[in-house]
Amino acid sequence: MESFIQDLAVLLILGCAFSLLCKWLKQPVVLGYIIAGFIAGPHFTFFQTVNPDNIKIWADIGVIFLLFGMGLEFSFKKLFTIGKVGGIAVGVEVICLSLLGFIVGKLIGWDTGDSLLLGGMLIMSSTAIVFKAFSDLGLQKEKFASIVFGILVFEDLFAIILMVIVSTLGVSKQFEGTQLLWVIMKLIFFLVVWIVCGIYLIPTILKKVRKHLNEETLLLLSMALCLGMVVFAQTVGFSSALGAFIMGSLLAETLEAEKIEKVIAPIKDFFGAIFFVSVGMMVDLQILAQNFSTVVVIAIASILGKMIFTTMGVRLAGENMKTAMQSGFSLAQMGEFSFIVASLGMSMGIVSPTVYPVVIAVSVITTFTTPYCIKLAEPAYRVVEAVVPNKWARILYPNRTENETLNTSSEWRQFVVGYFKRLSTYVIICIAILSLSFTLGMRFATTGEHQLVKKIIFSVATISMLAIFIRPMIHNQGKHANLFLSLWASDPNNRFILSFFVVIRYVIAFILLIVVINRYWAMPFYLVVILAGVFFAIIFQSKKLLRFYWSVESRFVKNFNARQIMQQRNESQGSMNELNNLHWIDSNMNISPFQLTEDSELDGEILKNLNFRKKYNVLIVSVQRAGKQYDFPDGDFQLRKNDTLLLLGSLPSLRSLDLDYETMVMQYNEVQTLNDFNIQQTNNPNSKIHCLTFIIDKDSEWVGNSLIDSSLMKDKCMVIAIERNDAPIVNPSSHVIFQENDLVWVMGEKKILYKLLEKNYFN
Repeated sequence: MESFIQDLAVLLILGCAFSLLCKWLKQPVVLGYIIAGFIAGPHFTFFQTVNPDNIKIWADIGVIFLLFGMGLEFSFKKLFTIGKVGGIAVGVEVICLSLLGFIVGKLIGWDTGDSLLLGGMLIMSSTAIVFKAFSDLGLQKEKFASIVFGILVFEDLFAIILMVIVSTLGVSKQFEGTQLLWVIMKLIFFLVVWIVCGIYLIPTILKKVRKHLNEETLLLLSMALCLGMVVFAQTVGFSSALGAFIMGSLLAETLEAEKIEKVIAPIKDFFGAIFFVSVGMMVDLQILAQNFSTVVVIAIASILGKMIFTTMGVRLAGENMKTAMQSGFSLAQMGEFSFIVASLGMSMGIVSPTVYPVVIAVSVITTFTTPYCIKLAEPAYRVVEAVVPNKWARILYPNRTENETLNTSSEWRQFVVGYFKRLSTYVIICIAILSLSFTLGMRFATTGEHQLVKKIIFSVATISMLAIFIRPMIHNQGKHANLFLSLWASDPNNRFILSFFVVIRYVIAFILLIVVINRYWAMPFYLVVILAGVFFAIIFQSKKLLRFYWSVESRFVKNFNARQIMQQRNESQGSMNELNNLHWIDSNMNISPFQLTEDSELDGEILKNLNFRKKYNVLIVSVQRAGKQYDFPDGDFQLRKNDTLLLLGSLPSLRSLDLDYETMVMQYNEVQTLNDFNIQQTNNPNSKIHCLTFIIDKDSEWVGNSLIDSSLMKDKCMVIAIERNDAPIVNPSSHVIFQENDLVWVMGEKKILYKLLEKNYFN
């Protein structure tokens, strides 16, 4: 213990001294930490050396908290936003840098195995170094910084796969493609489970205990969650760094993210400093001298290769040239994962002993150059912009807008991508439920007394949990449903393929039920199939189950957008508090026109006799007749043939209405989500209809009053939905009482709507 404390004291004193020196010289403090580590390390003989074994554990903890802090800065919401850019950029890196590393390795005389591994190590930049450099330079909020962090996440995932490949080669001296496929599938499986469960559970738990949290308990809770995820990640075969990053990203979606960043910052800085000092301890000037030319060549290949090929990847992903160059220049270093992989390869006996010290040296050199490369990006861009011929400029700098998205893609592409995203997510969650049931539930149910009762309880509980996700799996909803309807209506030839997609969902759901019943009960297979069919029919017909899932998904969406909602609320204090595009209702309430035919049976009928709202749970937004539009018609409004009704409701409700009235035809190719409709109305200067989302404040006169008392109906406004306690109330009754913190969607004529809200809500 005495030597341990002594070594730590020496490192902290040196680290503090040299970091202050670097600050005085206006250099990144990371450089000071590395110099301090070199002086304290075993390769600097003029100073009493520090035992590296005493520091290793502290350094490993430092990596955990550095990545935890990075996760707090970069949430999964941001990752999903720039996931396309990160994926394409890393794809280009994997192809080009692997080839570059192999060529460089062969040119300097390394064997094939070392050269191949060098190619993999060139791909991996340093998350810790980049994060620290951005912090020192104040660049965390820049657009290219979020892209860089996204690329780093994909690079870390690649590093995990590479580490598994190296470990497998070390044990079996051969590698099978099926092993790599298994690793990738396992990684995707756990990422989906962690993200979905984490975003649903963690913000909800924090919300429940928020009033009991102070800085002390928040620190303990956040560290417990971080280290708990680290242990879980290691248990299932992944790195501690990945677990820390994931938990940081999950906590970044919560309202407490900024507070957690504040309380965790001293611990992150302390352990992070020790990590960087430990990197400096591995610098060996003797090996650097012996392999100086090799180190220089690889360092140049690493810096230039990352600058060129990462820039190319980001540019191919659609970002402008300046952002692409800033991203590429920021990642021009060899990261800590590189020497971790090199160390693993050396311990497994599959790489030469000289590879590890060379990689360490290159990593340290590129760590020194990283801040300068980041600063060099803008001047380099200006040079490129100045020397590029005009005929090339149109290629390098096309006029692209921030809003250019998948709108240029075909409906089929959007449908197929959305289909498999949703289906794979539901299947992965169901497999996780089955795994938990079969490993824990089955073990408990088949031991001890009352095994029959326990089997019944656990099998029914498993099916009930599966049913929550099987129900939406076999049900079209949201934008995916609108694409389905549009493709179905646009071409009869599409219907066979679309039906095939529907059958796939049904078959997978049916198989999941068969697996559960077959595992828990020893009975003839035909009885298993029959029983599975019964459960499938119950799930298929259950509206309560679908509404329960809606509340689950609504809470997930609300948790996922919690920080953004809070930011919008704070920014709009004293003004209209619109929170559109961030909630479940925006994507799951649909609007569609219905055309009455020439011989319509509804000709002459008044709306209160038809009672669409009570029978089908749909609202009539407007009626178009002979070039005129009648918004929010009352119950005495009389329909005429050739009228076009604009109806709002859930997609199943709209389809039921279409099936029941043959002479009122739903325009499937014009179905829109509430979000898309509202965007269209906002962008249309001639539109009067507007949908507004607001929160009922505790001082509002609406609290304790019903819809009738609020005078909304006589002012030609409709409350189309309320979100209360994270559960959506679609098409609420006129007798529903408003409560504090209700999130309300109101549709009406824009001028009237705003005046009404100002009078009743903001006074």
